[in-house]
Amino acid sequence: MADRFYGVPLGGTLPVNVTEAASTTSAVVELRINDTVYTNKLQVLNAVRAVLTYLETKEGGILG
Repeated sequence: MADRFYGVPLGGTLPVNVTEAASTTSAVVELRINDTVYTNKLQVLNAVRAVLTYLETKEGGILG
């Protein structure tokens, strides 16, 4: 198991805009997931939702 990197260029809004790689994508927005520390993808999705909720709260809901 290893880290997975998911990158999206600025302005990317569709799944086709996401790049998945085993090393940094050097994208403007990048998410790194260490797949040795979770037992299922639901945990990862919940963590990503928590980050999104945090950003929406911190930025005053401007993310949508």
